[in-house]
Amino acid sequence: MSSSSDAGPIVSLIVVNYNGARHIRACVESILADGDPVREVFIVDNASTDGSCREIAKLRREHPELRVIENAENKGFSGGVNTALPECRGQLIGILNMDLVAEPGWLAPLVDFLASHPEVGAVNPLITLLDGRRVNALGQDIHITGLGFNHGLGRRRESVGSEPTSVSGIQGAAFLVRRELLERMGGMDDSGFLYHEDVNLSWLLRLMGFELYSVPQSVVRHDYFLSMHPDKLFLLERNRWSLLLSYLSPLSLVLLLPALIVTELMLWGYAVLRGPGFIYAKTRACLSLWRIRQALARRRRLAARLRRCSDREILRHMKWRYAWRQFASLASERDSPRHR
Repeated sequence: MSSSSDAGPIVSLIVVNYNGARHIRACVESILADGDPVREVFIVDNASTDGSCREIAKLRREHPELRVIENAENKGFSGGVNTALPECRGQLIGILNMDLVAEPGWLAPLVDFLASHPEVGAVNPLITLLDGRRVNALGQDIHITGLGFNHGLGRRRESVGSEPTSVSGIQGAAFLVRRELLERMGGMDDSGFLYHEDVNLSWLLRLMGFELYSVPQSVVRHDYFLSMHPDKLFLLERNRWSLLLSYLSPLSLVLLLPALIVTELMLWGYAVLRGPGFIYAKTRACLSLWRIRQALARRRRLAARLRRCSDREILRHMKWRYAWRQFASLASERDSPRHR
């Protein structure tokens, strides 16, 4: 791939913003600081109410090359991405949270890796915590029951090394994906509104026969806290079961039943531990599946059309172990969540 400006942008970067006024400037300026590879940058604002639009307008005046899309309503993370996708000209699509800062030279290693590995559908940078010393995620560990855990959370940055690493899933805070694959799947699945969209995308890319990697030579820093609140639990659980019912065959679900039961017992136990709001959220997630049955049927038809790998081949890449440390951290929360 050429980085010549005559060839047009080879990377389209999409920053999805919702009430991120205190983050958006640092994020956008850090990604604009890298001029090579050639790239275009979109900010999609999801009807923010915190003054984000004023800050974005200032950025647009200072950086006329910025493309700004203002949604009249909050379309969620995937919906924000899909709003910008028809406007993108790049062969690669970079998707970023508003609350991160890219380190210098972060983009080129991701572009180069995808250019030299056609079997890879998407890549993560190394995502550190905001101080840059510890890992937020080196990709994602996806459990066979659809749970997603940050791979390497809390490890010291220097322990990661520099070699690209195969991962079971892409972590959604920052990643690069081939535009052609997004278009084949009709964009990111925006039916879930928020949360679990990275697990969904990773599973679908696996289903299409593509590998997923993390490239630690590329680094971004993320303002991240591992936390949970009832609305988040509701969305995570509804979207997890939506994924399982959309992408796994009935036979695979039966074979996974022991693992699914164990996961359900753990999550119901967690909900009971956290109190009535969490019990209600988990109950709502279960009941909502009937209401979205038509959307599930559409996703099953999409999966059937795109499928190149069997459930068995996909599950070979998933994890059988739970991330107990992350479970324990969430269970230790007693007051209101640290980050909503």
